[in-house]
Amino acid sequence: MADRVLVSKSALKKLPMTAADGTPYCPKCRTYGELNLMMAAAGSTGDGECVAWSLPVYAESDRLTYEQMVAGEPCRGCGQELLAGGEPPSWVGKGSLFYTDDERAAHDAAERAFKQRHPFCHALRWRMQGSGVTHCARCCPPAPLSPGKWRQISQLLTGARDHRVQQARRDGTKGDPHELERRLPGRARPAALVLREYRQSRAATLDAVDVGERDLMAASIPEAELMFRWRIQLDCGDIVELLTCGTERVPSAMSWSWAGSPMREGTYGCGGHRAAETPYQQVRRYLRRSTLHLEADEKLERGPETVGYWTVELACGHREHQITPLRWHPRDGHRQTQPNDPREVAERKSRLEAIKDSVGALDYEHWILQIEQGRLEPDPMTTCETCSYEQPIIAFQRIGWLVPPTAAEASPAPNQAPPQPTRSELEHRVAVLEAELARLKGARKHR
Repeated sequence: MADRVLVSKSALKKLPMTAADGTPYCPKCRTYGELNLMMAAAGSTGDGECVAWSLPVYAESDRLTYEQMVAGEPCRGCGQELLAGGEPPSWVGKGSLFYTDDERAAHDAAERAFKQRHPFCHALRWRMQGSGVTHCARCCPPAPLSPGKWRQISQLLTGARDHRVQQARRDGTKGDPHELERRLPGRARPAALVLREYRQSRAATLDAVDVGERDLMAASIPEAELMFRWRIQLDCGDIVELLTCGTERVPSAMSWSWAGSPMREGTYGCGGHRAAETPYQQVRRYLRRSTLHLEADEKLERGPETVGYWTVELACGHREHQITPLRWHPRDGHRQTQPNDPREVAERKSRLEAIKDSVGALDYEHWILQIEQGRLEPDPMTTCETCSYEQPIIAFQRIGWLVPPTAAEASPAPNQAPPQPTRSELEHRVAVLEAELARLKGARKHR
């Protein structure tokens, strides 16, 4: 990893503190002359996290399986142990006030080793129980759960869910009225056709996974008897049919998946209507990498080359793809390719201003940000095609259960009579009552 050098105070004063849209730059990175944006963490009201040195940079492919971790494979982010190979250091699990001199020295040595492995990271830290090695939440993938733990979590979640849905089927309830609920134009698809398609799709999905993972997969694809049918209307006017497990949540209060990407709550994708401009979104995480071969392009003065082709998770929650240098990995960070000299920045902005009318507003805003950041490679932002097709759900209509409840299922079970007591139980009750009656009579005579 390349060393970074602190800039002078005079140079630091010339660097902007926020981007053109008001997003603050990381104060720690500014001291090194780098303008890296701060992005608010999910559910946080604080200052946020530095996109370059706080947000996770490990890929999904860097995660170990449970079997690999138990076999003793080290962390793929830092190369250190995950499970302790022997007895943990004596200072692990103790408060720092109770360290002996030797324990404090060992702890300080472990802290120095961590800072050498992660000299610029300012992210959260974590450590496995019984281990003295600290891991970085930016570089080190989290430890995997055991198959038994996954199965236990799945049973806890799906067991309660299935019970509630079955109870709703028996009671004949279809959920509370909603402000977006109304009768939509047109008719629903034939129920038999929808049922056949769902069962075929579910069977094909389960057949495609290993036998050991089939229980977990089946939990995410409920039986047809638990599915409820809806019709939704999008802001563009299109009407789409959907299926949900039960009726507890209406479609406008759920997050859907479209074209392999999760959508934001209350929205759905429409392939027939697209936004005029494709927005740019911050890359939150790099998930998986494949390779892509690019042909030569004379206009761009580029020869044929093979590049990295990453599946990325964006700040909007959608998933897209981004091209990077072939050998680049997220832990390498974003390299600045142009200096932040104020005079050069002003010249580049003036040249861009000359062609402002011939480019889109979103492209122009993004290119200005690139100039201010010194053209980071790879770009911390990329276009999000999913945002272009995302449409708010403005109305919905309930159709009914995918498999209608039978008469026996819908009618409540008759109340069963309590079991009759045995002869010995009756004799015991009589003896207790006679003893209580004798006690009361004796107490009355003594008054």
